[in-house]
Amino acid sequence: MALFQADPHHGNVVFNFRGQPLKDLSAFAQGYHLAGRALAQRMSNSSGYADYEGYPILFLYRHALELYIKAIIYTGAKYVGLISDNKIDYEHFFRRHRLSKFLPALEVIWKHMNWDWDFGFDGMTNFEDFANFITEVESVDPDSFSFRYPVMTNLKSTLPHHFVVNVISYAREMEPILDCLSGAVTGIDHDWQNACEIIYEAEQIIRDALE
Repeated sequence: MALFQADPHHGNVVFNFRGQPLKDLSAFAQGYHLAGRALAQRMSNSSGYADYEGYPILFLYRHALELYIKAIIYTGAKYVGLISDNKIDYEHFFRRHRLSKFLPALEVIWKHMNWDWDFGFDGMTNFEDFANFITEVESVDPDSFSFRYPVMTNLKSTLPHHFVVNVISYAREMEPILDCLSGAVTGIDHDWQNACEIIYEAEQIIRDALE
């Protein structure tokens, strides 16, 4: 029996398809996002469920949030460096899970994209709202351990005794924010590609003029 390979091929998925894995951050984010959504909808429609059914939903949404943010910073840092003298060192972000550490870079990227922080719904209309949202996430799950493990590396509990989370409400609040971040990834990638093409064409014109 093959664990990872089997015939027929229905069910196969491809990793690192383009040979540029950092460009796959948004694809991974979308995968976790959709999986969390499907499980949350099933729980919402269920008349009963076990506590442990909610744990992966909480993790999937938290991880999707982190990956969308990292995807924005990866492409956004390149775009900002291309059109300005600002440099965003993004490599160390991939060794971190604490989302508040990403806020300064996100603020710089938003500024250079000429975006505001109004996500189009109540409670998320400016940068302070988004920062407060991140702070709220971190108050329960600062380093992406709380929903993955019952204990930390020191074997102490990740959450207080009898800690309660409403998974359906959590998913409902996360959904529009993740959708907006997904759109931000697309927007930044579009502008990055356009900027690269403009610079390439300008360099080509200069080269032709010098020949």
